[in-house]
Amino acid sequence: MTDTAPTATRGSVLAEAAIWPAFMIVAVLHALPTGLNPLTDMVSEYALGRYSTLTKACFLAIAVSAYCLAVGLRSALPPVRAVKTATTALTVMAAATAALPFFAADPDRPSTPHGWVHLAAALLGMVSLIVAAFAVAAHTRSHSASRPSSALLTRLGFACAAVMSVSLVLMLARVFPGLTERVLILAGMVWIGAVARSLRH
Repeated sequence: MTDTAPTATRGSVLAEAAIWPAFMIVAVLHALPTGLNPLTDMVSEYALGRYSTLTKACFLAIAVSAYCLAVGLRSALPPVRAVKTATTALTVMAAATAALPFFAADPDRPSTPHGWVHLAAALLGMVSLIVAAFAVAAHTRSHSASRPSSALLTRLGFACAAVMSVSLVLMLARVFPGLTERVLILAGMVWIGAVARSLRH
C-alpha cells in the first residue's frame, strides 16, 4: 500500500476504534438472557427486546467504522477502479447499516413497511461489504509480489469475502439463518479491523 496521509491514519484509527467495541457488543449480547436462538434468530432481533439500545449502538458503531475505513482507503490508496469500488461500497454499507436502528426488524419474516426497509438495508449493507472486500483484495493482489503484508491482506480479503458470500447464500436459503448471519458479521468485522490496521503499517 502507499504511504498513509494523516487523513488515512485518522480514518484507519477511527475505523478500528469503532469496530472492536461493536464486536464486543455482539459477544456480550450472546451472553445476556435474551431468549433468542443464535442458530435461527437474527442479530437484528436483539433490538426488539430489553437490549435494544445496546444493539442499536452496535449497528451505529459498525456504520461509523465502515465510513472511516472508506475515508482511510480513499486517502491512502491510488484512485484506481478497485479502490473507488471499495470506498463506494463501504460508504453505501455505512449508510445502510446506519439506517438499521431506525427501522425495526420484524420477527421471522418481514410483514410491515419498517420490517421490509430493515431487511433491504441489511442486505444492501452485507452485499456492499462483500464487494468492498473483493475489491480491496483485488487491489492488494497487484502489490503482493513486493510486499508480504499485501499478500497476507489479499489472502485474508478473498477468504473473508468468500466466507461472507457463502454465508449470505445460506442465510437467504434459511439454512441456520441466525448462525450464517453471525458468521458473515464476524468475517466482516475481522476484515474491517485488519484492513484498518494495515493502513498504518
